[in-house]
Amino acid sequence: MKIMNFWKRHEPETSKNNHRVRFLQNVPIFQNLHPEEIEHFLSITREINYRDGEAIMLEDQEGDTMYIILSGTVEVSKSLTLKTRGTFVEHEKTITRLSADDHAIFGELVLFDQRVRTASITAVTDCTFLEIRRDDFHRFAEANPSIGYCLIRNIAKIVCERFRKTDQDTIRLTTALSIVLSRH
Repeated sequence: MKIMNFWKRHEPETSKNNHRVRFLQNVPIFQNLHPEEIEHFLSITREINYRDGEAIMLEDQEGDTMYIILSGTVEVSKSLTLKTRGTFVEHEKTITRLSADDHAIFGELVLFDQRVRTASITAVTDCTFLEIRRDDFHRFAEANPSIGYCLIRNIAKIVCERFRKTDQDTIRLTTALSIVLSRH
């Protein structure tokens, strides 16, 4: 009877972890990791929820957490200063949307430096995330060097992809601005 009660109490948690590991196998930072290694990594995460419209992080604010989207969609935006009718005004410009369907992460830069957030992130639907704190990540990577190396390498790939996209966007915008300015 006691054994049966033990399994009944722990079955949902095990099932939840199995489902979560299967989901995380498709998240790029876990590429080339075994399910057992992903499950081990889960020990440093915390599940958190945000409601539609809530700010998760604000540009230029200090932070120490990375997030993995488990469900929902977020909007990534940056503050722009625009001249309108002779006055400079701050506007939020949506850069992109990320969702659980994309197996997206965000906030990864703070794992490696202690600077401020580079963008604002707002929930556009009710969302569930796994939160990873910088100190926990570093302790985990040091205690599990092969897993830590793989995670860092995979995060570096994501950062490189985002940098290349930003570089391409900058070239397009600079070209468009040059064309507009040449007409005046």
